[in-house]
Amino acid sequence: MTEPIIDRAERRIDAKDFVKLTQLHLDHDWLKYEPEALFELWCLSEDNKQKDLIEHLIKNFSFIDSRALNEGGKGIANKIEEGWNLKPHNTFLVATCGDDKPDGSQCLIQVLKNKFSPDWKETNFYNKITVGANEIPNNSNIILVDDFIGTGDTMVRKIDYVNSTIIKRKLKNITLSIVSLASMSFAKEVLDKLNIKYHSEHWLKKGIEELIDEKNKESATQSMEQMEEKLQKRYRGKRLPNFGYKRSEALFALEAYNIPNNVFPIFWWPFYKGGNRRKTLFTRI
Repeated sequence: MTEPIIDRAERRIDAKDFVKLTQLHLDHDWLKYEPEALFELWCLSEDNKQKDLIEHLIKNFSFIDSRALNEGGKGIANKIEEGWNLKPHNTFLVATCGDDKPDGSQCLIQVLKNKFSPDWKETNFYNKITVGANEIPNNSNIILVDDFIGTGDTMVRKIDYVNSTIIKRKLKNITLSIVSLASMSFAKEVLDKLNIKYHSEHWLKKGIEELIDEKNKESATQSMEQMEEKLQKRYRGKRLPNFGYKRSEALFALEAYNIPNNVFPIFWWPFYKGGNRRKTLFTRI
């Protein structure tokens, strides 16, 4: 007796797949936002190894919803006030956003504004680095704020910008530090070289390289390569970032915000090879 099948377009899943997909939906609320996208992601696989990899990545995904974002904001504020013992009269939190395009750092700044003690005011917060770096006075603590740190490269550029502005403005007694909601663990090596304090509420590991045991790592890597091979190599001038930007292998998303390109592209890359559109669990513009 053959197993029952379920048809959708030109793809088919068997009863075991249906059970697994149903269980993933039950266990992870964020999958309910795009139920058809989960099906399409699953259909990207051709064998059990690829299905197991998808299941593994979903189970280890860090999806930050509004409640988790609120708790993360409290943790960051507590670190600044209690852990670092910084005071509002000379401490300024600055989003790393550097242009007129909104980003996650501005979201986190907004969340942080009401997490501090009453002595802190709106003047302690800047939603753009180009404004904050040019207005903050002498004898100040500047805390750069970002929602997610991937490789650390962007943060290095932001620190370089602030330092050059400090020199240009001839500011004195300026201390820099960094806070983020989530960061890749391998970015610590880059951040350590900055020789400044930093804090992240969530430290994330690479989805394959650091979260799969040695005996299965090579097979998992091959499975991901095979699935990514089905995706279009370029769109809108952007090249497919295999395994995420600089192979970050990130598993992170902030609810309702642009997903980082550090995340495995099977979760967000919008086109199949040949140009057909995909339904994806996340969106990146």
